[in-house]
Amino acid sequence: KGERVVVVEDVVTTGGSTREVIDLVKEEGGVVVGAGSLVDRHSGELDFGVPFSSLLKLVIATYSPGDCPLCREGLPIVKPGSRK
Repeated sequence: KGERVVVVEDVVTTGGSTREVIDLVKEEGGVVVGAGSLVDRHSGELDFGVPFSSLLKLVIATYSPGDCPLCREGLPIVKPGSRK
């Protein structure tokens, strides 16, 4: 209880997993003082309520279905990330 914790992920895409871990740490009485990742591939800014830093920021293009070059070519779309 009261332990100061920094939550670190390998890859942050939506930030959902990081938020879940932060919530779990708080539920157990820990104090989250920061968050980090090896790779940040989220487009935009992430707000975890604590300072966030990553070693590498990847800017990945996103498209609406009508503008997607793969969709226009009839190629299958593969969802990145580890969640299904």
